[in-house]
Amino acid sequence: MGSRLIDLVRFWEAPVGNALRGVPFRGRTRRPLNAIEGAAQSHDSRGRVHALCCFSLLVAVGCNFPGKPNPADRPVLPSKILDFATLFGQNCAGCHGGKGELGPAPPLNAPLFRALVPESELQRVISHGRPGTPMPAFALSSGGTLTDAQVKVLVFEIKGTRFKNVEKPDSDGTKLEVLADAQGIAPSWGAPDPVPADAPPYLVEKSKVSATSEAVERIRTTVFARACANCHGERGQGTAKTGAINDQAFLRLASDQFLRRTIITGRADLGMPDFSKSTGRGPGFKPLSAQDISDLVALLGYWRQGSSAAGDAEQQAPATTRSFGPPAGRTDHHAKSS
Repeated sequence: MGSRLIDLVRFWEAPVGNALRGVPFRGRTRRPLNAIEGAAQSHDSRGRVHALCCFSLLVAVGCNFPGKPNPADRPVLPSKILDFATLFGQNCAGCHGGKGELGPAPPLNAPLFRALVPESELQRVISHGRPGTPMPAFALSSGGTLTDAQVKVLVFEIKGTRFKNVEKPDSDGTKLEVLADAQGIAPSWGAPDPVPADAPPYLVEKSKVSATSEAVERIRTTVFARACANCHGERGQGTAKTGAINDQAFLRLASDQFLRRTIITGRADLGMPDFSKSTGRGPGFKPLSAQDISDLVALLGYWRQGSSAAGDAEQQAPATTRSFGPPAGRTDHHAKSS
């Protein structure tokens, strides 16, 4: 094809060059005999100029002729998508919020949560979900729709770990892997903050608090009264400020780990303080210890079973909605925990 293009250029070179310079076309052995023949030759020259212009355009665009598919425009298979914004938007944003906060589920873009949660726990929960709760499994191996590489992208981005995408040959073609890499892709939400020195452990074994009425009453009148009652009522029944948490419908959708995590990290996006903040709490509040948090989880687990201290019915207060938010009338939003 290259030699043919060169020949074409040479064929048009002289006559078109002359036409552009105003030199009459002399491709024939005799001069025009009349005005009609001269007009025809002039028209022929202009046609050749137009043809050369079209040819130049074709050379400029190379071989990308109109209508030829561009490889960059080919649709990407769902299993090959490794863009975090796409994966998060399609699989997580509906519950956790478009930017990882302000959703019905706990925020994932929360500094304290990102600092505390182990990568292995993120991987486990995203892959296999939390049975008995609204959190589904996303890994293909557990009936979900995401490959191992796509799960890894979510894990590394949420945790704040740099990573790289690697293509490796596989029996079925090319396999994509996502590996941690200190010089790799920077997470969209940035690096997490350091873990606070007084932060309780994110994961613990199941609480060994005896779920007796005497034990939970002690917790209710001590730890719960100090950390939670000011907003949620002394029996968790809710107040005009904030909604009820002594609610079986809510608690049966919440795992113990969900409750523990929420107590530790709070919900800064809704104004709920974390384990160490005194915002909205009574005077003399001190940061919650690991045992305090385990006690509160045990109390909420007791209420989950429909058991509560006597007098709950009389103590119920109207609450229009359940919320982890700040007291009514508060206009300043609690800053994100760190």
